[in-house]
Amino acid sequence: MSLGALIVVVAFAVTLLIGVVHYTGGSRTKGGRDHGEVILEFARAYPGEAIRSVTMTKDGNASFLRLADGKTGFIQSMGRHQVARLILPGDVSVQPVEEQPGLHIEFHESTLKGGDYIFASAEDAAEVSLWLCGSFALASPDFDAPEGGENA
Repeated sequence: MSLGALIVVVAFAVTLLIGVVHYTGGSRTKGGRDHGEVILEFARAYPGEAIRSVTMTKDGNASFLRLADGKTGFIQSMGRHQVARLILPGDVSVQPVEEQPGLHIEFHESTLKGGDYIFASAEDAAEVSLWLCGSFALASPDFDAPEGGENA
C-alpha cells in the first residue's frame, strides 16, 4: 500500500471515529448534576457541616446548600472542576434579578466571581435569599435594641 493511500485511510478512520463519538453523545458535557452529587462534593470539602437542603440553579452550574447552623454552602462548576465554599455573614451582597426568578450575588473578598444565578422558580430564589439574609442577621448579634423594650 502506498503512503498516500495509507494517509487517506487513517484520516477517514479518524473522521469516522470522531463522528461516532459525537453522534452517540460522548462529546456532550454533562448538563446538570443531581442533589446527591452536590451533597457528596460539599461533604468532601467540608466534612463537619450538616446539610439540611439543596437548591440548584436552573442550569445546574451552581448550588446553594442550607446548613444546620444557619450558614449557607455554595458549590459552583468551573469547567470540569467544582469550587465549594461556606458563605459566612457579610461575605456576599444580594439583589434580585429583574424579570427572572434569580439573584445577583457579589462575593466580597473572594476569588469567586459573582453574577446572576437563575433558579427554576421564584420560590427557590426566595428561599436562597432567605438563607443568605438569615446569615446576615447572625452577623450583628449586638443589634441596637430600642430604649425601654419597645418595638421599633
